[in-house]
Amino acid sequence: MFVALGIKQEQRAAATLTEYRQAGQELPEALAQLQRIEANNPSAFVTMGGPDGRRMPVSMAIAGVRNAIDTTDDGTEVSLIRYPLSWGTMAGGLLAFLAGLTGLLAARVAALRAQQSRDALVRNFDRLRRGLPFALAAVLVGLSIASVSASLFEAASLWFWDHLSTGSMKLFAAAVTLAALAAYSAVMAVIALRRVFDLYTMQPLDIRGLVVSRDEAPGLWRFIEDLAVRHEALMPDSILISLTEGFFVTEAPVRPLGGDRVLQGRTLHLPAPCLPLLGETELAAVIGHELAHFSGGDTTYSRRFAPIHAGLWRTLTALGERSGTGGFVITPALHLGFHTLESFDLAVAQHRRQRELEADRRASLVSGPESVPLALIRSAALAPAIVGTLNDAFSAPETSGPDLMAEIQRRVEGGLPDPAAHLEECQPHPTDSHPPTALRISTLGVQLDERLLARAARGPVAEDTSLPHRLFADWSGICQALTAAFLDEAREAHRLDRAELEAAAAAVPKEHTVLYENGRPMIWAMAFIAAMFVAFAIGSIFFGQSLGIGNDSGTTAFVGAVTALGVCIALAHAAWVRHKTKAPLMTLTPDALVSARLREAIAWTDVAGMQVTTSRRLTLVLALHEEAPLPNRIGFSIYNKVNRRKRIVVLEAMGIRGMKAADFEALVSRYLTAAYARRRLAGD
Repeated sequence: MFVALGIKQEQRAAATLTEYRQAGQELPEALAQLQRIEANNPSAFVTMGGPDGRRMPVSMAIAGVRNAIDTTDDGTEVSLIRYPLSWGTMAGGLLAFLAGLTGLLAARVAALRAQQSRDALVRNFDRLRRGLPFALAAVLVGLSIASVSASLFEAASLWFWDHLSTGSMKLFAAAVTLAALAAYSAVMAVIALRRVFDLYTMQPLDIRGLVVSRDEAPGLWRFIEDLAVRHEALMPDSILISLTEGFFVTEAPVRPLGGDRVLQGRTLHLPAPCLPLLGETELAAVIGHELAHFSGGDTTYSRRFAPIHAGLWRTLTALGERSGTGGFVITPALHLGFHTLESFDLAVAQHRRQRELEADRRASLVSGPESVPLALIRSAALAPAIVGTLNDAFSAPETSGPDLMAEIQRRVEGGLPDPAAHLEECQPHPTDSHPPTALRISTLGVQLDERLLARAARGPVAEDTSLPHRLFADWSGICQALTAAFLDEAREAHRLDRAELEAAAAAVPKEHTVLYENGRPMIWAMAFIAAMFVAFAIGSIFFGQSLGIGNDSGTTAFVGAVTALGVCIALAHAAWVRHKTKAPLMTLTPDALVSARLREAIAWTDVAGMQVTTSRRLTLVLALHEEAPLPNRIGFSIYNKVNRRKRIVVLEAMGIRGMKAADFEALVSRYLTAAYARRRLAGD
C-alpha cells in the first residue's frame, strides 16, 4: 500500500513540477508582451486565459502575471521538495515489504527443513535467528521512512490549494500532526532497534535457589560423577538446589535470586523437597535422564536451541510491552518475529518429544527398567503435598517451622494419594516441555500395573530420608537456609501487599462523598425548545398573512395554544429537572453506596464487579455476590433496575455534576477497592 501510494504521489509531484516549470518559462514571455502593449496603449484591455478568458485592463493583467511569477517560483520549490518525498514513500514501503516477505519465506523454508532432524532444527534455527534482527530492523526502518515521507508529502500538498479555508487549515494541522507522530514513531522504533539486536543475547533464568559446591555436597558430586561416567555424559559445571522448581538441566545463564552471580555453562537443578522422598535408584534415574541431555547431539540442542528459543519469546514479548507510541511501526515487525517463532512449533514439539523419550531410554538402561516410571509417578504424586506445604508457609510465614522439608515429610508419612490421577501430567521445566507421564512410561515398555503404582505411592522410609544426609555435608543446614530464604521472601511479599492494601484503603476520604445529577444540559435543551416555540409563535403573528393563517381566528388560536403548551411543557420539565437535581443522586461512604433510587444501601463488599457506560445516559452497573441482599427500588423508573435473576443493579443518570464519566468510574472503583482492602486488612 505504501508503494502504491508512493507511485501515485510521484505522478502527482511530477505533474505539478512540470506544470510549474512550464509556467516559469511562459509567464515571463507573457509579461514582456503585456508590457509592450501597455507602452503603446496604457488604457488597452486584454483577454487573459484564452478565448473564453476574462477581459481586463492591461495594467491589472501585468500585476496578475507578476503575482503568478512569484507564486510559480514558490510552487517550483515546493514541488522540488515533494518529489523526493514520494520516492521516500515508495522506497520505505518497498524495503518493509521485501524484508517482511523475505522473513516469511525464510521462516517457512527453515521450519520445513527443521523437521528433518534435530541437527537440522538447531542449524536452521541458528541461521534464522541471526538474520531475524536484520529483517525486523528493515521492516521498522522501511515503515518509518514510508510513513514520515507520506505524511510530509501530503502536508506540503496543501500549499497548492487555491483557498485555505478553516477546514483546509484543520487538514493541514492534521497532516503535520500525523507527520510528527510518524517521526516520533520512527524515533521510538530506532530506539527499539537496540532491544531487537539484543536477540543475540540470552537473558539469564532467575531461580530461587542455592549453589552447592563440592565441599558442601561431596557425596552428591560423587554420585553425579558416577552417573555421568555411566551415561557417557558431560558433568554439570554448577549444581543448584531450591524449593520451588523441578529437576532440570540447562546451558542458559542462571542467576540465583538474592545475588548478582550468574552461573555460566551447564547447570543441574535439583528440587530439595524431593531428595528425601525419592529412593536412590529413582533419584539416579531422574538425574540420569537430565544428564542424558548433556550427551551426544542433545548437548548442542540444550545449548544452542532450547534456551535461545525461549529467550526469543521473552525478548519479543518485552519489546511489544515497551513499544509505547512507537507501536505504529513496531507492531508489524513484532508480528513477523512471532510468526517466525511459531513456524518452528511443529518441529520443536516433534524433537522435544524425541529427546525426552531418548533420555528416558538412556536412564532406564543405566538405572533399571522400572526406575524411570517409578521416579516419574512418584514425583508427580509428591507435587500436591509439596505445593500445599509451600503455599501454606507462604500464606503464614510467621507460624511456619524452620524446616519445610520436615513438614513435607510429615504430610506424606501415611503414603501418597493415588498416583494414577497424575499420569496425564507433564514434568515442569522453565525453558522446555515434556510429554505426558503415561506416554513416557508406555514408550519404555513397562507394564503400568497395581504393583508399580503401589511402590510409587509408598510413604517415606528411613533409607530414602537418610539419602540427603549422605549426599550433603550439612543437609539440615541446607534445609534451614532454603526455608529461611523462602520465608523471608514471603514476609517481604506480605509487607508489600499490606502496603498496597493500606494505600488503597487510604485512597478514599472518611467523609461521605455526595454526588449530584448533572441536569444542566437537559435544562438548557428545554430552554432552547421553549425558545423555538416562542419564535414560532412570533413568526406566526408577524408572517401569518403570508402563511395563510392570519385570516382564520380559529387557526390562530390553535397555533397559539399549541405553542403555549409546548413552552409550558418544556419549562415545566426544566423546572422539574432543576428541582430533582438539587437532591443528592447518590452518596459514597467508605462502607456502602447510598442511592436516592434505592431503599437500602449497597455494601461495597457485596459488589462482585462494576461497570460504567455512557451510550445515551450515564449507567452504573453493579453485579452482586450470590449471598448479598438485593436492594429494593423506590417507586417506578425505566432507567433504574434491579435484576433479581442475574443479581445486577443498574443505576442511570443524565450525568454527574462536575465530573466526567471516566472520573466517576475511577471514583467508584476506588471506593470498591478500598472496602475490600479494609476487609483484607481486618482479616490479617
